[in-house]
Amino acid sequence: MVAAGAILIAGKGLFAKALYDMGLSFHDVAAIRSVLAVPGFALLAWLYRGNISRSLDISTHRRDLLLAAAIGLLCYYLGALANFYALTIIAASVERPLLFAYPIFVVLITTVLHRRAPSAPVVLALLLTTAGVVLVTGAFNATLTAEQWTGMGWICFCSLTIAIYFLVSAELTQRLGSSFFTFIAMASAAVGFLGHYQVVQGWQNIDLSSAAWMTLAALIIFSTVLPLLLMAEGVRRVGASRAALISTLGPPATAIMAYYLTGEMLTLSQLAGIALVIIGVLSLELGRSRPY
Repeated sequence: MVAAGAILIAGKGLFAKALYDMGLSFHDVAAIRSVLAVPGFALLAWLYRGNISRSLDISTHRRDLLLAAAIGLLCYYLGALANFYALTIIAASVERPLLFAYPIFVVLITTVLHRRAPSAPVVLALLLTTAGVVLVTGAFNATLTAEQWTGMGWICFCSLTIAIYFLVSAELTQRLGSSFFTFIAMASAAVGFLGHYQVVQGWQNIDLSSAAWMTLAALIIFSTVLPLLLMAEGVRRVGASRAALISTLGPPATAIMAYYLTGEMLTLSQLAGIALVIIGVLSLELGRSRPY
């Protein structure tokens, strides 16, 4: 289940690229996807409603809900907006490894908060992941344009929001349940996009072709809601650590799909970079029990 979820979510960038080719802007894709995905997440929250803690007092429950809403605005609104904008500039096969480097930010934030240097194995894993990101992005390539650097910068920002999301959700999901927490976060982001899109474009001005609506539906079902269901069920069955290891299928799956579906070509150094990112993330996950 986790493997299927990782592969499905790896196609998000490819769906976005297809929609851009149909004339949609990143505002269109990000906003419509967010708003129309809410019913799916509401269904997940209802299906897994038994996981919500019944022992919370009202003040704690209210604080948890507000924090879940805030992290939703950060990750699923601001982070997603940055992600879809960046996909107008850089290749989907480059975007996925950059997003997948969020453990770097997790370790850095944890180190600052705990005021304790990470262990040697964690430092080695971070160096491997960082080297992989450099190779994938071609950071030493003198031909990179300012726009490409901007796109990669926005993906790094999105990766940072994912890291914060994971750090905050670790405790909240224990009390709210993962599905209900995700529903609150996504609903909050959808509210943000409702206002954002009305200002930028106007919901009344949406005029999409049937092909665009079908592609959007595929993006929402197969690369947004369904992967979350599969991942959540997979985590429940095999545990978070094993699920995280299996999810390393994401970057190579994106690269393979991008090659066969859109003709995106990766150099040998970029392929080596993807391998280093995966090895680095695997090392971090395998060493989760070690203190930072």
